Formats: sequence, C-alpha cells, structure tokens
Amino acid sequence: MENTKSSFGEFLKQRRQEKKLTQKELAKLLIVSESAVSKWEKDVARPDIALLPKLSEILGVTEHELITASIDYQTRKEKAQAKRWRVLSAAWSLFFYIAYALALIPCFICNLAIDHTLSWFWIVLAALLLSFTFTNLPNLIKKNQLIFLPLSMFSALCILLATCAIYSKGDWFWIAVMSVLLGLVIIFVPIYICQYDIFSKIKKYADFVSVAIDFVMLNLLLIVIDVYCVVNHYAENHWYFNLAFPIALGVYLVLNVLLSVRFLKINRFFKTSLILLLSNFFLYIPPLFIKVDNANVQKEIDDLNVFLADFAVWNTNTIDRNIHCIIFLTCLGMAAVFCVVGAILHCKQKKHP
Repeated sequence: MENTKSSFGEFLKQRRQEKKLTQKELAKLLIVSESAVSKWEKDVARPDIALLPKLSEILGVTEHELITASIDYQTRKEKAQAKRWRVLSAAWSLFFYIAYALALIPCFICNLAIDHTLSWFWIVLAALLLSFTFTNLPNLIKKNQLIFLPLSMFSALCILLATCAIYSKGDWFWIAVMSVLLGLVIIFVPIYICQYDIFSKIKKYADFVSVAIDFVMLNLLLIVIDVYCVVNHYAENHWYFNLAFPIALGVYLVLNVLLSVRFLKINRFFKTSLILLLSNFFLYIPPLFIKVDNANVQKEIDDLNVFLADFAVWNTNTIDRNIHCIIFLTCLGMAAVFCVVGAILHCKQKKHP
C-alpha cells in the first residue's frame, strides 16, 4: 500500500477520530485549549514543536508521519517484519536452550547411575557446546561476528576433540586440530584480507598471501602427521622432507604461476586459454618423466600419462588413462576456442580503440 498524503489538519482529524477522541479530550491530554486543536484541524495553525512527541504518541503515529501528514506503510511493514523476526529469533533461541537442558540432564543422571562417575557425559556436553555456537551464539554476538563466531566455533570444536581424545585415550588430537585449522585458514583468511582495512596494503595480492599462508599451514599439518606416524611406528622413516614437502612446494609454485596470469596485460579470453594450457602442462607433462621403484605408485603415475591412452580398449588398466586423455584433449580444445575468441576481440579493439 502506498503512503496516503493529506493536509495536516485532515490527517490530525482522521487520526483523532480513529482513536475515538473528541477535540476537547485531545486538548486535555495535551494541556492546550480546545480552540487550539480546532485551529490545527482547520489548518489555521500548527502545534508547537514541543508537543509533537506527545501528540504522535496519543495518535499512534511517528513524528515523521505527523509532520508529513501521511502514514508510511512501507516503514510500518518493515518494522512489523523486524518485530516478527525478533520474536521468531527469541523463540528459536529458547527452543534450543530447552533442548540442550533436556539432553544434558538425562545424560548426567544416566552416566552417574550406570558408571558411577562422569565419563562420556563430558563428550555430550562438549558436543552441545559446539552446537550452541551455531544456534544461539550468533544472536548473542552483535559486533565483529566474522571474527568471534569462527573463533568460538573452533574453540568449541577443539574442546570436543580434546574430550574425545581423553575419553578414547587417543593421541590424534593435534592432527585433528591442525586439519580443522587448515580448513578455517583456507576459508577465512581471504575474507579477512578483503574485509578489513588493516590489510589494505596487501589486498591487491590477497590471493598470493592466502596461498602462502595455506602453504605454511599445510606443511605444519604434514610435519605433525609425519612425527605422529614415526612415533607410533606407522612409518619407518620420516617422509616429510623427501616426499611431502617437494609435492606441496610444487603445488604451491604451480598455484602462484596460475595466479600470476591475472597480471598479464591481455584480455580475459587469452588469460583463460593460458590458464587451461598451464593446468594441462603441470598436471599431465610431469608424469611422463617420473619413475619410482614402488609398482603401485608407478601405476598411479602412469594413469596420468595421456599418451598411453587406448580408446579401443576400455578395461581396468586403461580406463583411467582414457578418461585423463579426454580431459587433456577437452582442455586443449577449450584453450584453443578461448584463444581464437581472444584474438578476434583483440583485433576488434585495435580497429575500434
């Protein structure tokens, strides 16, 4: 519904009548004379500005609506929707508070009654704490949610992992924590760099900085896994420096090369073509020259050798190579198409700069 516009006097009279007030009653509430109200409604005079708050309260309108002599239906609708949302949000929070209490109390009693101690109850408590950070905490944190919510969720998850590790007498806690932390870094570091002014000087290179931080976190995780495997005799020797680090470094360098393409002064079609060609090169050319002693590992490497594909034979030995060859040829075809489109666009721009 659109705003209904009228003269101040007409608007005042209409709202007074809707409130079932006489001029005398309204004048009494405002501590003014009845004739003053009559003059307002005849547009002969206007009420003193000091009376507007009280008058708008009596008539059930805002001061803005009173001054403009119109009902702002859009604003009222938005306020009503906001109020409904607050009520729904409060009901949602209350529901979870009750649900958590109903879950905790029986678990507390059962754990004590059956085991005569509190053991697995702490896992339940930690799990509900983690759930709380997703359901109720967002309503409690009003400022800097982008910082405090992920931090709170990560802390709650660490508590849950620690509780599970203690209960199961496991020594995998740090691997789990580092894995989760790596995921959070991958997701939130680029967001923080782009969102906050403190990173304004490196915002232009946000992708490179993000990849560098991801590389560091990945290597920390690999080191933790390497130590864990050797200490627990899952591996005879440390494999981080001679296997994991070279692979991670190779992937890191490849990503930086691909990210550098955006700085080239060529149109976006040429850039897309170049990225497709580089991706093909880095993925399918190295397997042609890599040879290892382990037969199973060598088979995995040979499956990436697109030159060993045989489309006449589709069995367990050739299907992976054939699929990779199709991907390789598809990327080459797409690169050629983008290159042609880029060349056409470049020629048009030269003719009509």
